[in-house]
Amino acid sequence: MRLDIPEPILNLLHEIGEVAGTGSYLVGGFVRDLLLKRLSLDLDIDIVVEGDAIRVAKAMCERWNGRLEVHTQFGTATVTPEKTDLPKVDFVTARRETYQGSGTLPIVQNGSISDDLHRRDFSINALAMRLDQTAFGTIVDETDGLADLEAGIVRTLHNRSFIDDPTRIFRAGRYAGRYGFQIAENDETLIREALPVLAQLSGERIRNEIDRVLLEKAAPEIVERLTELDVWKTICAGWRISSDFASDFQSAQSAIGWASEHLAAEAFDRRLVRWMALFGTEMPIYQIEALSFRFTLQHQLQRLVSPAQAENQQVSLEKVTHTAFEKLGYPLSRNATIEHQNGKWCIVDADLSTGSGTTYVCGEKSLFRVETPLTAYKHLKQTLAPLKPSVKPSEIYRLFKPYPIEALVLASEGTTVAAWQRKKIRDYLLVLRKVQPFITGKDLIAFGEEPGATFKTQLWQLFAAQLDGEITKKEEARSRLRKVNNNG
Repeated sequence: MRLDIPEPILNLLHEIGEVAGTGSYLVGGFVRDLLLKRLSLDLDIDIVVEGDAIRVAKAMCERWNGRLEVHTQFGTATVTPEKTDLPKVDFVTARRETYQGSGTLPIVQNGSISDDLHRRDFSINALAMRLDQTAFGTIVDETDGLADLEAGIVRTLHNRSFIDDPTRIFRAGRYAGRYGFQIAENDETLIREALPVLAQLSGERIRNEIDRVLLEKAAPEIVERLTELDVWKTICAGWRISSDFASDFQSAQSAIGWASEHLAAEAFDRRLVRWMALFGTEMPIYQIEALSFRFTLQHQLQRLVSPAQAENQQVSLEKVTHTAFEKLGYPLSRNATIEHQNGKWCIVDADLSTGSGTTYVCGEKSLFRVETPLTAYKHLKQTLAPLKPSVKPSEIYRLFKPYPIEALVLASEGTTVAAWQRKKIRDYLLVLRKVQPFITGKDLIAFGEEPGATFKTQLWQLFAAQLDGEITKKEEARSRLRKVNNNG
């Protein structure tokens, strides 16, 4: 079998084989994609060594004049070569893994290449290439991974695989979507059996897997496959992916590209845009808030009841009850769910008849509401709905100013947003929001105005007139202010 390896990497692999000798192997995604002829040079190089991987890493670091990072407790090391055309290389001592319980992290012990390949998630990832000079390039396949690559099948290596590590459910979906493969029929059954264990994973672990899904070009296909496997509603009861996700995801990709070109000097959170696309506009606000808290996505807690206020009402918020919420003035319905998440109580009170509801958090003897910028895209689409093409620039400024630029850029690329609305959003992003007012608070004080209730109103009226082209220079703003004051 002829393997088409780019020359710089081929030379690097030969060097490793010369130093490490028998018992050194190239493994993982690089081998898989090499065999599929879909190799990406962005992939790190993963090397398994039977024996002492750290010793080999130190030797290669010296040879490549690189940087070395060692993790002695795991028997691993990473070398970053000095030459920028060479990739980072991870060296791992061959190991075997055993799981003490469902969803727990494994216990690791030194082992052989056979042990190391059999501990992997899927057969297509359990392929190795020998690096020793006597058999360089020979593929080691102990799990029928080559046959599965040929047939386009994602197949796990043992029946407890998804129960031992439920994050493999996401990986199965990713590989199936990325390569256009099918998940083995038996594996679909195993995935459904493991769904209850998936539901018990920490929000952080689930979020990390979703992040990886959203980085895939085939994210819509992957998300749909995971929907068919009941993944989303297992994570959160009632979570239905928006029917517009495919178009929203394409809009997100376009938005990220547009922002890279036009907003390069500004802070722009690509991840936030992808999650806005995933949550879409059909998911209820309370559900977006609840998932943002569970996944520790961007959010903040707005305090509704302080410890002192709770104590005055003779309420303890260490244990959440309907009676306690009633006393505090936030009565809960019978539909309210209460779960312990991230060290606090998360209470989701949904009105099933209207799709509305509220998400609360109890902790530190206080009651909070969850606020997150991830609701901004849904709110923005609601703001856009009643707008008419004749809307003034000042009104556009007033309406769009509260929104994060990520939501605005996403909507500006949205296929479900009217063309004239997309133009208004871009005008705001590129022009209106950067306009500086002719008259500031300091100017008003200099004109003899006393700060008070009308101060803010005066400033806005002058700025609105400026935005609408009624005032084109500072002197005109002063003249208008004098006229208003004289008439007053």
